[in-house]
Amino acid sequence: MKIEGEPIKQIANKSFKEVFRTSTQAHGFVNLVFKKKNITPYQFRSIMINLKKELSKLSVSKFNKKLSYHWLVRFDQQVSTPFHVDNASEQSILILGYEPSNIKSELHIADYYSYANEAFETPEDYFNNFSPVFKDNEGVLLPFISKIKLANNDNYSIIIINNSSPKLDIETLGVFHKALIIKEDLSTSRIVNSMVLNLVSKDKITEDQQKENNFLNTNLISK
Repeated sequence: MKIEGEPIKQIANKSFKEVFRTSTQAHGFVNLVFKKKNITPYQFRSIMINLKKELSKLSVSKFNKKLSYHWLVRFDQQVSTPFHVDNASEQSILILGYEPSNIKSELHIADYYSYANEAFETPEDYFNNFSPVFKDNEGVLLPFISKIKLANNDNYSIIIINNSSPKLDIETLGVFHKALIIKEDLSTSRIVNSMVLNLVSKDKITEDQQKENNFLNTNLISK
């Protein structure tokens, strides 16, 4: 989805329907593309925070739960990963913000709910033994994989992913994701801004404001 001056509230409304899904008719993720010429890295992180706030309002309205930071980090990623869900609470959302880079890479999303429904006579057999890292032959996931090309030095991208694990009391359906670095180049950077958001009671006291301030103003880039 290319973003050309759309209000954050409108972007959040469209994204919420796809990401906070309650059936496999929605994808469980959304890809938002922003033109580089209109944004600085600081403004980009501000957009991510404002998206989080709007998504949290929608989550409270639908599920009576707000979004709170499990972590906020910037890192230079040039390592491929297996399909996985990130370490967080059982119901969580992942927001990845990619800064412009010449390094060719992709993000793959695998719908493990659709896989379980198709591959198992009783999907609960898979869910009851769910692992946050997919360790079987990835070939079985091929019909359920979406691929997003990320290498573009002209754009910023935000990908919002349902990072939840399958449990009986989880309202939304998660997906796996994995990074694929097509050609690394250690002479340059591939900066990823990562937010993991837990769905928590709307009345829970959090330290989100301080974490946001640190994230906006940091120059630290982890390896």
